[in-house]
Amino acid sequence: MSISLLASAIASRLTIEIAYSSGPVARSVKSIFVAVLLCLAPATHAAEVTFISPQEGGQALGPLPIEVTTSVTGVDRVEFYVDGALVGVARRAPFRIAHDFGSSLAGHEIVARVYSNGYRTTDTARIVTAAITAGETLNVDLVEVPLRIRSERSITGNDLRVRENNVDQTIREVRADRGPARFVFVVDRSLSMGGGKLEAALRAIDRESKLLRADDRVEAVLFNHNVMKPRSVVRGERVANIFGRVTPSGGTSLRDAVSSIASRERTYAIVITDGGDRNSFISEEEALRRISGTKTILDAIVFGDPNRFLEQAAKNTGGAIARANTSTIDSHLRRMIQDINSRYQLVYQSHGNGSGWRSISITPRRRDIEILNARKGYFAE
Repeated sequence: MSISLLASAIASRLTIEIAYSSGPVARSVKSIFVAVLLCLAPATHAAEVTFISPQEGGQALGPLPIEVTTSVTGVDRVEFYVDGALVGVARRAPFRIAHDFGSSLAGHEIVARVYSNGYRTTDTARIVTAAITAGETLNVDLVEVPLRIRSERSITGNDLRVRENNVDQTIREVRADRGPARFVFVVDRSLSMGGGKLEAALRAIDRESKLLRADDRVEAVLFNHNVMKPRSVVRGERVANIFGRVTPSGGTSLRDAVSSIASRERTYAIVITDGGDRNSFISEEEALRRISGTKTILDAIVFGDPNRFLEQAAKNTGGAIARANTSTIDSHLRRMIQDINSRYQLVYQSHGNGSGWRSISITPRRRDIEILNARKGYFAE
């Protein structure tokens, strides 16, 4: 017999005894009745229900995930309420729903009600999000993250999890193609690029830029201790002819050149240099801040050893660095452009973070997905 059936039988028997007894016997039976029920009552549990998204005191605007984690075992279902209205139900971990908070600037009361033990036990968590007052502004950023993924199947937004400064973000879209973009070839023309390096770089750009999409835009920036303005390169033009009379000379302002091409449109900056920098006015920190926005990805081909600035810029933006010589630069540039063409494009709506550096963490929700490379973060003004 189960414990619940045994308790029911004992309770029925004791009820009969109490009904037909009086005096000391009745009082004794009543004492036994209370003791038995206390012994058979379910043990209390110290359950925890914690909100993952949104956070207490955060701001909720537009489409966002509502998610909780709990120490409760055997969960039957989790109900989510926003301002007293049921907005969704989750029946298995992760206990998460999608909800559109709309454009209202008001705060919201969000409640998660966890049912377990055959719906006999209920645990509740509650948070209140902050309202946006008339004196505040809220920037809702759409962040693009090009990423390299290895998977046996196609990828959707439900297969990935994005966190920004440890705050879960809403994935808007995952595309298998990168879309049209601006390509800027940033080429070192300093004295150390002599010995055929500059000529090899320009020829490689002419050969391998044929791999770009018809709707891509191409620009070239040459630099030594001075940085030239970007020169548009239209279909059919050859950079080797445009800059054919340029000879290697002068010093190197690598950071100045790279930071000059930061953009608010989707931009791939491909730097070709010997890696040195002796003349830049801009500091490494400020150059990284400018290049590490939401739209620019930096790749570099270096004759020699990459410097720390290039390595950090490529890491921040999700790019790559290759070491080459005059005979291998073509193949390195070809692989670089092919890699760019094969990347997925993930778009998410940033929320819950202030200005400054925002770290990005992208993890798979499926075991067969391996994320090979992605942007590590960006600076938000």
